Amino acid sequence: MNIEKELKNIIQSRVQIIDEDNFINNLHLERKHRHAKKISFMNGVSAAAFLAIFGFASISQLTDDFTVYASNDLQAFEVMDTETEAYVYDLASYLVDTTDDIWETIIFLDEIQFEPIIAMNNRGVE
Repeated sequence: MNIEKELKNIIQSRVQIIDEDNFINNLHLERKHRHAKKISFMNGVSAAAFLAIFGFASISQLTDDFTVYASNDLQAFEVMDTETEAYVYDLASYLVDTTDDIWETIIFLDEIQFEPIIAMNNRGVE
């Protein structure tokens, strides 16, 4: 129901008896309808803005660098110098020879990213 037309009809008709209850009910229904349309429009705009921001953030994280996708731990590959590598191999050998629990040693070597353990976990593929 269009409230403006109803008001114009009431003014032009010169009707002495006006149904106040019906008019007030129609007025409240029209007000609720307009409020609901406004809320649904704002919800739509908010959802579109959220999707645009989330979509842009997701797209900006994509890359064409295959090393990022092939990396297991998402850390840059670092090569040890020969002294450090010899020390780590000696340490691993010592730990394996002197340990009572080999599984704790393997977990430790995995945590420090000892290359043979990493290769064993990846089935020889690096």
